[in-house]
Amino acid sequence: MTDAGMVDPVEHDLELTVSALKDGPTDLGFAGGIIEIARWQERIDGSDAPALEEVGAALAELRGELESDTPDAGVIAGLMRRLGRMAKAAAVDQPDGNLRSRLRELGNLLESGAAEV
Repeated sequence: MTDAGMVDPVEHDLELTVSALKDGPTDLGFAGGIIEIARWQERIDGSDAPALEEVGAALAELRGELESDTPDAGVIAGLMRRLGRMAKAAAVDQPDGNLRSRLRELGNLLESGAAEV
């Protein structure tokens, strides 16, 4: 298979996450959210990029809150808004194309989904 026929694994993961969030975080549920977070933590684990380390820290906070005995909706919403801003900021640094549009869409879904929590 040629490079042109291969799917970028980051774009593929973005597609999965965007699809999971399209119906809102309440439909995704805590268990689904934890699965999505774990996938992204694995992808960015060990990165030396400061921006990705910041995203990883926010994901760890969100995962901890979702896994807690008494999750705080306000904390979850705040973390989702923060991650949404990070995704949209990352999109600005990308050239036009699927990755940029998926990051922007993910950012918007996270920010709008925060209002549903």
